[in-house]
Amino acid sequence: MKFKPQISRRGKAYFAEIALARGPRQIAVTGSGSFEELFGYAWMAILDRGERRLRLFQLQVSGAPWALGSDPTGAEWVEVPVPALPHDTKELRHLGLAFDQAARHVVAYERAGAVWVRQWDPAAGAYAMRGPWPGVDPVLVMDATAGYYVPDSDVLLFHLAPDRRSLVMRAQRELFATENIIESYAEEAILDQGVSLPYQFELLGSFESDPNGTGLVLRSDLYPVRAEEALGVATLAAPSSGVYWPVVVVRNLGAEDFGAAALSAPTSGVYWPVVVIRDVGSDSLGATLAAPASGDYRAVVVVHDVGVDSVSAAVAAPAAGEYQLVVVVVDLTDAQYASPADLGTAQLAAPTGGKYEAA
Repeated sequence: MKFKPQISRRGKAYFAEIALARGPRQIAVTGSGSFEELFGYAWMAILDRGERRLRLFQLQVSGAPWALGSDPTGAEWVEVPVPALPHDTKELRHLGLAFDQAARHVVAYERAGAVWVRQWDPAAGAYAMRGPWPGVDPVLVMDATAGYYVPDSDVLLFHLAPDRRSLVMRAQRELFATENIIESYAEEAILDQGVSLPYQFELLGSFESDPNGTGLVLRSDLYPVRAEEALGVATLAAPSSGVYWPVVVVRNLGAEDFGAAALSAPTSGVYWPVVVIRDVGSDSLGATLAAPASGDYRAVVVVHDVGVDSVSAAVAAPAAGEYQLVVVVVDLTDAQYASPADLGTAQLAAPTGGKYEAA
């Protein structure tokens, strides 16, 4: 594979117009629609100054797409044909690449102080141009590559305003038409790239006062970790010393079954298990907590409108130290609660020494 990438200036440095992205096994083939099928393969786009066109490549091994994380021995970039852009590539800079849920490529670039995007138009059955919008330094991020959840994902376009003092975001589901101001800056900024991290993506750049530094760093909010089908048994081994704070938060999962949670206590230090369950609609919940030999033991359980038939908790007390157990049950007056007997039982063993505070 041979190519001559176009070179463009960014701040005081120069960069090759090459963009990398996770993408599908095959263009326009969604397969099962899974994350691995749509974003499990490596792709590269280039503005080729020799051939004066956009070129798209996929990393393959012996003619088959190379799956990310597999053995890369023998992998090479293989060109995949794409339609030509409507503009002369010599006029373009700051190339961006992403893939959408339709397994189609999306490209963005800057031309004469304006931002353009090409995306697949399913109604027309062809690629369509969006823009131009006043701005510079476009970057594309497919947020499924950060959140690992395809159904709610979208291709996001970020770029700077023409004066480089504010950051703009646009979404593919709105055809990139809506301008959202994300941040404003006291000096001119340079937007370089977007990076997908586990459950978060990050935008990186710099400022005119220090163009070689990474002064511009913006991270998205954390994406949720999803448990769509079922939750199994959770077993947590405690540290031998120090502070132990296991935290479990479950909200509106609608799951049928929850397994037992068994927590082993540390031999010393502080033990604060916290369990919060809200509106899970499950049939049964159980928890067994082993107490530490010494130190502080603070167990907190909050159950909020779970609609369950029975709730039980067995808590063993520490031999010494402080034992603070808090159980909060809220809004249990719904029709399914015919009598207090429906709520199950709670058995609390008292410590042999120290303080015992139950609220």
